[in-house]
Amino acid sequence: MKIIILGSGTSQGVPKIGCYCETCISKNPKDKRLRTSAYIEIQGQKILIDTSVDFRQQMLNNNITDLDAILYTHHHVDHILGLDDVRQINQLHKKYIDLYGNNLTMEEIKTTFRYAFNEEMIKHLAVPLIKINKIENKNFKIRNIDVIPIEVMHGKLPIFGYRIGNFAYITDCSRIPETELKKLKGLDVLILNALRIEPHPTHLNVEEAVRMAEKLKPKKTYLTHMTHDINHDKINSGLPKHIELAYDGLTININ
Repeated sequence: MKIIILGSGTSQGVPKIGCYCETCISKNPKDKRLRTSAYIEIQGQKILIDTSVDFRQQMLNNNITDLDAILYTHHHVDHILGLDDVRQINQLHKKYIDLYGNNLTMEEIKTTFRYAFNEEMIKHLAVPLIKINKIENKNFKIRNIDVIPIEVMHGKLPIFGYRIGNFAYITDCSRIPETELKKLKGLDVLILNALRIEPHPTHLNVEEAVRMAEKLKPKKTYLTHMTHDINHDKINSGLPKHIELAYDGLTININ
């Protein structure tokens, strides 16, 4: 399995418009963060997690030209609004793309991108060609790949993280119910959100994410969905050796 972190930033990205803090003016490329998303290749399948607002740029930056499926964590703007650019994948490979997410997420996508379901627009290939797949908190398959949803809380909103093999991806999480924690045991790699240094009502902060990683004990944890409060080199140097900050373009291989 190969994983690429396409974006490691929050809904505002880093640098933030109009900000001249140390991180926003940093020349370190690891302090430049597009909106959160990840790409997975496994057994010939190409799977995306979330179509961030920066989807097009992320595809270009990483020379990704094909997708088989998209897993959605939830329906917030920074996680879905790049969907229209899936048209290029449709046209290149003459195929529809399967979308997977919980009922609310899929309904919100159908509302936000209602033009994508217009038969006349579909006929002229003027919209993203997509197939909606509503999933529950039960294991399912993408072709021959087993996927385990992890239902976590984003404030009061239940959203999905996902486990594939010994890899799991969780973003925009403020709490993981005890019933879901058992699904995250025995991981090689965990990607987990860590919004900022200070506490936040709907996201884990760095301290909480570190505590969660130490509780779950994956071999390696990478923190993502970070604001400009987090300067890569300063914060990374203070983390336990098995926990690191993710960055845009980080590539992880799992045998």
